[in-house]
Amino acid sequence: MKFVKWSLLSLMAALFLSLGVRAVAADAAKTVTGKASCGHCSGVVSGSCCVLLTDSDGGRWVLRGKSEILKPAMVDRKSGKTMSATIIDKPVTKKGKDGKDYMEVKVSEIKIES
Repeated sequence: MKFVKWSLLSLMAALFLSLGVRAVAADAAKTVTGKASCGHCSGVVSGSCCVLLTDSDGGRWVLRGKSEILKPAMVDRKSGKTMSATIIDKPVTKKGKDGKDYMEVKVSEIKIES
C-alpha cells in the first residue's frame, strides 16, 4: 500500500513540475522584438496604418491592441526604433498585400528602445 501511495505522489510531482517548466517556457515565448515600421506604408496590410515589427529572422508582426497601448508605438513606428511587444493571444498568420505571410498579434505592452 505504501508503494502505491508513493508512486502516485511521485507521478503527481513529476506532472506538476513538467507543467511548471512548460509555463515558464511559454511565458518566455510571449514577447516579440524587432525594428518598427508602418504596416500599411510598407505594403504589408491594406486599410489604415499600423505598427509592424520585423524580427531578426525577417518575421513580420503586425501589432493590435488597445489604443492607449499602441499610441506611443504609432508615433515612433516610422523612426526604425527597436520595440518589444508582449503578446497576449495566439498569433494569427495572414497573407500580406505583397503575398508574403505575416503574424497579427494582440499585445498588452510595447517597450520602445532608444
